[in-house]
Amino acid sequence: MGLWGKIKKAAKKVWKKVKAVARTVVKIIVAIVGRVLGIVDLLIGFAAWPPKKLRLHIVILTNANRKPVVSKSDLENSIAFAKKVLKDKFNVKLKPFKKEYVEIISEPAPPFALEVHCDSEAFKEEYKGAGEYFADHTAGWYGVPISLKFPITAFIVADVVDKQGCSLGPLTDYLTLDPSGVKSESTLMHEIAHSCGLWHSKSKSNIMFKNSSRGEKVKWFQKNLLRSSRHVMYW
Repeated sequence: MGLWGKIKKAAKKVWKKVKAVARTVVKIIVAIVGRVLGIVDLLIGFAAWPPKKLRLHIVILTNANRKPVVSKSDLENSIAFAKKVLKDKFNVKLKPFKKEYVEIISEPAPPFALEVHCDSEAFKEEYKGAGEYFADHTAGWYGVPISLKFPITAFIVADVVDKQGCSLGPLTDYLTLDPSGVKSESTLMHEIAHSCGLWHSKSKSNIMFKNSSRGEKVKWFQKNLLRSSRHVMYW
């Protein structure tokens, strides 16, 4: 590679990081504004009234062999479980952002998007190729929000290393889930709740318990947090 090629490669890396920082700043602002606008639910969300709505878009990635990592039908139980918990515990109706909940990207995804990490490694990936790929395919965003419904996008990847799913919390609009997370049924709902600002619970009966042996109970303050999230709307 010549000098000019090296310069272009370095410039691309810098530009990716600049875009990632810009995405983070925008999301921080949007998240803060969202909580301010949701102040009533933040204070009295435990009343779980009136009904609200949360839009979900699920994107199944395709591997190098042009095979989707799961089928659409594999997600039926996870979607049904999330709908039930949101309705029964939070009085929130789960709706598809588009005509259907699930779409499959037929073009093979890059390796760094198919195998992802969680926790600190996931934050690092947010500033690399994986973060850019997910940002390009997140529903309701095009660099900035283009929808006032603020959907959550669930990317079904080949592997979330040492986990079944991952969400970086209320500053992100997407989560990742691998086939084992899809199979566990409750993991999709668990990660949706993370995206709405909920953290882990030590109670095994709680939906925020750290592994798939969790139950579906919630505490009063969890209702406040989820219902006051910008992802949970009255329209």
